[in-house]
Amino acid sequence: MAILVLSDPLPSASFVAALRAKAPDIPVWDETDTPPPEQVEALLAWRLKPGQLARYPNLRVICAISAGVEKLLAAPDLPADLPVTRIVDPQQGQMLAQYVVACALRFTRELPLFETQQARGEWGRRPVRPFAQCRVGILGQGEVAQAVARAFVPLGYPVAVWGRGRKAFDGLQSFAGDAELPLLLAQSDLLVCTLPLTAATQGLLNRLTLSQLPPGAMVINVGRGGHLVEADLRALLDEGHLAAAALDVFEREPPPADNWVWQHPKVLATPHIAGEARRALVAEQCLDALRRARAGLPQPLAVDRKAGY
Repeated sequence: MAILVLSDPLPSASFVAALRAKAPDIPVWDETDTPPPEQVEALLAWRLKPGQLARYPNLRVICAISAGVEKLLAAPDLPADLPVTRIVDPQQGQMLAQYVVACALRFTRELPLFETQQARGEWGRRPVRPFAQCRVGILGQGEVAQAVARAFVPLGYPVAVWGRGRKAFDGLQSFAGDAELPLLLAQSDLLVCTLPLTAATQGLLNRLTLSQLPPGAMVINVGRGGHLVEADLRALLDEGHLAAAALDVFEREPPPADNWVWQHPKVLATPHIAGEARRALVAEQCLDALRRARAGLPQPLAVDRKAGY
């Protein structure tokens, strides 16, 4: 019995190598192979094509290659009783937090301005932006959101979090539900999206919600491209309501070469590199999920299909 890696658009070689290093006795294939369908017990995948699952009659578990699972759950032929597991990597949360803080400081400390001055040989000093004008609003309450919040607190920036249900966080202001989302937005000079992509969060960052941010706010999206209506963001940047955006995820990945995000002076666009799960840990958690599936044991990293994560 074997594992099939379907990691496209990410290269599969590193996932295959990590699995083989952890379990040399288990055959591992990727998209370029044609394994005997009856031998495939587990898929390590990013997304699934329609009809793909029906090829593997002995499939026991589907393992996501990351924390995000929306592309797997979108498969129309996904059996209700087939476990889907996600990856949990605490270091990935730290990497995402580093990225968010780097983007935020680049904006609040006006580094692009000083880089421009440097190129012109200019000496122009400006007062440091007051902490009270660096209020951070985090959409999400999971591991990544908590890592981001912990990273900002020592900087002296006020931090608040929002989620669908109410959770208490020591020392942080907390908002919950649709009714309290405008309250968070109104006090967020830096809005950070770390949400999972579900039917409820698809398109959440649109003209209506983004217009509720204070004038001159910045948007940082490390959640999923589907959270943000990019045309609405562009309009608010061009109109001057928003001052900047840092985008690591996009509606289409990669964005076309002529997409506006590449050239817009107020946008920092990065190629989905804010944080990646370690390949060795992905392999370890996939193998554990397969062993549990074989033994009929509970899956601690199983996705809640109704919640979408």
